[in-house]
Amino acid sequence: MPTSTTQEPTSPPTQTNLLPLAGVLIGVLLTYASTFTFGWVYDDPPQIPQNPNLQWSRLGFLFTHQLWASMSGSQGRFYRPFLSLWFLINKTLFELNPHWFHITSVLAHLTATAFAFFIASRLLKDAGSALLAAAIFGLHPLQAESASWISSVNDPLATALGFASFLTYRKAATSQRSAVGWWALSGLLFLSALLTKEVSIVLPGIILIDFLSNSLGSNSLLSNSPTKPQTPSSSYFLVAMVSTYGLAAALWLSLRSYALRGSAPASSPLPWSTIILTAPKILLFNLYRTVLPTGLSPHYDFRLIEAPSGEFLLTLVALLALAALAVTAARRDPRLWSPFAWLVLPVLPTLDLRLMNEDDFIHDRYTYMSMLGVALLVGFAYSWSRRESVRKKRPQLQLVRPLAAAIVVVLAFASAIQSQYWASDVNLFSRAVSRAPENEWAQLNYGSALSDRHRYGDAAPHFVRSYELKPGWRAADFAAFAYQQSGDLPQAERWFRTALQQNPDLANAWFGLAQIRLAQHSSDQAIDFLNKALTIQPDAEGYHYELGTALEQASRPSEALAAYQRELQLYPAQVGAAKAISRLQAAGVQAR
Repeated sequence: MPTSTTQEPTSPPTQTNLLPLAGVLIGVLLTYASTFTFGWVYDDPPQIPQNPNLQWSRLGFLFTHQLWASMSGSQGRFYRPFLSLWFLINKTLFELNPHWFHITSVLAHLTATAFAFFIASRLLKDAGSALLAAAIFGLHPLQAESASWISSVNDPLATALGFASFLTYRKAATSQRSAVGWWALSGLLFLSALLTKEVSIVLPGIILIDFLSNSLGSNSLLSNSPTKPQTPSSSYFLVAMVSTYGLAAALWLSLRSYALRGSAPASSPLPWSTIILTAPKILLFNLYRTVLPTGLSPHYDFRLIEAPSGEFLLTLVALLALAALAVTAARRDPRLWSPFAWLVLPVLPTLDLRLMNEDDFIHDRYTYMSMLGVALLVGFAYSWSRRESVRKKRPQLQLVRPLAAAIVVVLAFASAIQSQYWASDVNLFSRAVSRAPENEWAQLNYGSALSDRHRYGDAAPHFVRSYELKPGWRAADFAAFAYQQSGDLPQAERWFRTALQQNPDLANAWFGLAQIRLAQHSSDQAIDFLNKALTIQPDAEGYHYELGTALEQASRPSEALAAYQRELQLYPAQVGAAKAISRLQAAGVQAR
């Protein structure tokens, strides 16, 4: 790497570089073009087609409630109204056609990739290196999750807004007359990024490091300015930064606090010691997947470090060694501080495991914004290899350009392959189970995908395995339902009872037991189970109807008629209840 005192003239990006950029963007578009035929997967259905609040009349609700407010009992973890607004706009334009949602998701990724090029152009000051950086950012397989999954579009959206905010900060730093306007725009973009995804909170830290790195080195923010005005003083910059990003963050925190009021707490019962001990392992695992993006999956077999051990010491020493190398390189060339900031800061919020689903701490989308740091470092290395003085000393570096092109092509093919797993839930979680068989979420989600395809016999063992890995009512309840639908009533009863041991207030488990008793013509027990289910959920669909069936089986027609009438009152479209009422009334039965 060159030092800050040995920089050579480089070619700044011009409008003529937009054509090669268009080529990169077309390459990214073609890589993910197959996703345009994909449907809804994973969290898409509850967030979009099944979300009753996704309508313009509920716009105020979307901005004053947490992301999953449409689902009762959901944890208050995320406040992302701009993501909901994005879905609402797409729904308005394309109704509920998932193919168009996929198209706009890829377009969001293309936008982030374009902004990555403009940032790289300003930091690297070399068009070829900037193009390579943009290609790395847009085509790295770790980006496939966010580019291929509709519900993860918040990553490219927030990142694009964050990149735009960074670029406008740099414009503010080089502007004499309209600096206030550029600072205001940067703050507005920063606020928009925060309203899209919480990780954007790290942006002011990245901007501060970028400004300080420019103060340390000769790579002035103003080096492209023909008039060479004076670099803003540190005091001016700090005032502008605090007033811009501090006010935006304060407003966001206020809105978020109000929206999350009354929501169930979103905290896993993990001690801070476990979080601290596991942090180096997570960071190294993220770096490993960046360098060697093979075996990617929606879930990983990742085990926490719960006590000081050899594994903790090994990961800590490795991380400290890498940090020392990074600091050494950045001291030689202060321009590297900015790429390192982009690489590290966006993943720091993901280290707070208490905000994650238990045992589901690693996802590829968590590295989306950090990929700019990787791309910039590759761009710096490529720029260094192209220097005439370096090539004279190392003639073998003449092969760098074809090697870079080969790497980009390999990444494109790898991303295209990786995106195919997001074509359906079955494909996605089959991949998860193959890569992470010891992850209870992989087993649970694969079982759910098979159940949705009515493959209950295939689904049940995966629910059982999920329960074995992490006992909980959800896996037991899902296993019971799968066994019930496949006709194995003894196993269904066993797992319904197991679920009730974990959660006695599980109404659908009592309902399932009642259905089993009805099939066995044990109407009295069925009535008892149904009454327990109705105590928990008195307005649940189908419960009063099944109670009427059990009461009829027990020769209690008057009570059965009343149950059917209650079902029809709650759900007027219930054809079975209407027919049962007509049949009983025709027989002269009167409700009690």
